[in-house]
Amino acid sequence: MNPPHSNSHTTLLEDLRALPRPFWVLLAGTFINRFGTFVWPFLTIYLTRQGHSLTAAAVAVGSFGAGSVCGSVLGGWLADHLGRRHTIVLGTAAAAGCVMLLYAASSLPAVIFTTMLLGASIGTYHPAASALLADVVPPALHVRAYAAFRLAANAGFACGAALGGVLATRSFFWLFAGDALTTITYSAVAFFALPHGLRGQTRQAPWGAALRQLRGDRTFHALFASVFLSSLIVVQFATTYSLHVTRTGLTLDLHGWHLRPEAIYGLLIGWNGVMVALFELPLTGWTRRYSPSRTMAVGYALLGGGFALNAGGSTLAWLFAAMTLFTIGEIISVPVSNAFVARLAPQPMRGRYLGTLAMAWNLAGIVGPFIGSYLFQLQPNAVWAACGVLGVLSAASILRASSREDAGCSQAVVEQT
Repeated sequence: MNPPHSNSHTTLLEDLRALPRPFWVLLAGTFINRFGTFVWPFLTIYLTRQGHSLTAAAVAVGSFGAGSVCGSVLGGWLADHLGRRHTIVLGTAAAAGCVMLLYAASSLPAVIFTTMLLGASIGTYHPAASALLADVVPPALHVRAYAAFRLAANAGFACGAALGGVLATRSFFWLFAGDALTTITYSAVAFFALPHGLRGQTRQAPWGAALRQLRGDRTFHALFASVFLSSLIVVQFATTYSLHVTRTGLTLDLHGWHLRPEAIYGLLIGWNGVMVALFELPLTGWTRRYSPSRTMAVGYALLGGGFALNAGGSTLAWLFAAMTLFTIGEIISVPVSNAFVARLAPQPMRGRYLGTLAMAWNLAGIVGPFIGSYLFQLQPNAVWAACGVLGVLSAASILRASSREDAGCSQAVVEQT
């Protein structure tokens, strides 16, 4: 890494106090929504318990990614055209309805269709939320703001995941009902308390101009490839990783509670959220001082290395160690990448840049479950070896960003201190 810059820096507390009220409203809505993210982490377990094969479950999880691809493109356009608030309200309301439709679905075609609709709905509002954050927060505070945003998301996820593991051992209905309730609550918060954000931007920069800009932006291409490759690792959470943990047969007696493998899986992904909540925001004071591409490269390598460790053991301590390394990689890479693309995007195209970048995650959501499930059935440890390779490839991709463009974004990130 490059040596840290010697600029004077504001403190974390000073930065947080400077963040505007709409940011905190968005933060609260995100926490509520993420607390109730019960369905996606347990979807493979739920579908296999309903009698569907692992291949069928992989198809259903992949259809979520297919819907999200369409949703991210639509959401990016709606965010620039209708405004950020309207897009968030529409997407969250639709997602709440789709969650309950998925619970009601029984046949495989119905499950696949409703999962695709759910992915499209969720994919619609994520780019709008990211774009609204960039609209209302001064550029100098983007890194801090994105880290705080993820803190809220992961704190909610950490609390919800542990609860979801317990609920899954009793009744899957409450997973779906809780997910729908928290999502519609986010919709209400957005409708009554969030500003519109920028809108009508498509008149200034129509899709043709945006596509030409995206095609010629080599730094964005490198970032897109890195996010896609690293996301192939992350999507294993809901497919092979959940099966890996539950098939260990691990149990834990904790203060009178007898925790089954599903609950231990919930604790592991909850630990991921706890670490992000505790350490990511303070660490932005360090990571934002370095070259964004090199910081992301280190993070992506650790991300893959963490999951690669799953091949080395299946004890509870080993699983927690692997998750810890994985999470450190996530903490290092994600806030910088969010600020990186927000700086990279021309303002009239910000929603579409963020929506296009979201496609990288969503495309990984389509192919990742199939690749992971195939390798897992072939040899479970092959999945974790592949994750290690993907981490290295993801790091190499972002390092291909041109030094000139990276230097410009690096200076922008440093100016956010």
